[in-house]
Amino acid sequence: MDDIKDLHLDSSPSIALLETLEVSHSLWSEPIRIVTNHADGVDAMLETGEVVSFEFAPLIINKGMTSDDLDQNLNITLGDLGEIVPPLIKQIRDAASDEFPQVTYRAYAFNTASMTFAKDKPIDIIKGLNIEQMSRDHQATTFDAKTSDKNTVKTGRPYSLDEYPDLKGLL
Repeated sequence: MDDIKDLHLDSSPSIALLETLEVSHSLWSEPIRIVTNHADGVDAMLETGEVVSFEFAPLIINKGMTSDDLDQNLNITLGDLGEIVPPLIKQIRDAASDEFPQVTYRAYAFNTASMTFAKDKPIDIIKGLNIEQMSRDHQATTFDAKTSDKNTVKTGRPYSLDEYPDLKGLL
């Protein structure tokens, strides 16, 4: 997205990157919406035009390395003191659901001088991530959210001597 490049290259010093995380599952009554660097929480517009509330929670988001393939991943540590995520994961386990919780990362350009959004909608979005690994202790929950393996799909068809006997001369 050009917006994220503009933020890093051309924006004023008062523009900060406001990172949000949304975690949802069909069994939950509503998704978890967290903002990492706005202590009062924030109401923000999604890419759909809907305005939703993000609550503050201590959050560390590490984006995976840039690569040439379609795989994306985030390593997320949520300082929830075991209060937010474990009860929701218990709902999934109690229902014996095979569905992974879905993660959407959004970043907004936020003007810290005026305490307003520099742009209404997110300037960076990563969607379609599944929570696949999770660990927790009394202080935090850490999980990896990543895309389904995109590069494991086989394309084309295998050639065999049974189906293509003319290939024998090439061996």
